[in-house]
Amino acid sequence: MLQPAGHVGIWFETEPRDPLDRLVWKSQQFVGQPLELEPLGDAAWSPAGAYLPDVCDSVVVERMRQIGLEKAVDRDFGPEYVLCGASGNLSDSSVRDAGFLWGSGTSTESFIGEDGIPSLDDSGIYVLDRGGYSEIVGCIAFRNSSDNSQTLFAYSYGIDSTAECSESIGRYQIIQNLLGGSLV
Repeated sequence: MLQPAGHVGIWFETEPRDPLDRLVWKSQQFVGQPLELEPLGDAAWSPAGAYLPDVCDSVVVERMRQIGLEKAVDRDFGPEYVLCGASGNLSDSSVRDAGFLWGSGTSTESFIGEDGIPSLDDSGIYVLDRGGYSEIVGCIAFRNSSDNSQTLFAYSYGIDSTAECSESIGRYQIIQNLLGGSLV
């Protein structure tokens, strides 16, 4: 698969061996096929969150299933975010431990906090691995939409808060690819 022009993030031309990288590679099939996601509307806890796209929509979950992931938890709504969970298919030992959380928010302030120090990875994806909510859940990978009206993010379940940022970046890339390759 050739990387499309303008694609930001991780891209694999050939199938990699690493299980998480393989999920990123499998998710690349959806790049260029953007989803029309409904806004959260009345499900959001605030007027600002009502305009966020529902990145937990069943069409995203179906694409997730096609690459070997399963829905792990129901959506969680906050004042200005929606949060979803995925796990690896238990019958596939290569992805069994690939669980993570992802979501969309109106800003990064909710997880960066006052002491968070985000940095830009070589892949073009931002990470928060010091301060803020990362002290609880480990490294958070994220990017803002071009108009800065929303943020897409992903991180591990928090069981292993010492996990490498590369894992969060890979998980973020899976979600971005499942959404069609661009931010919502």
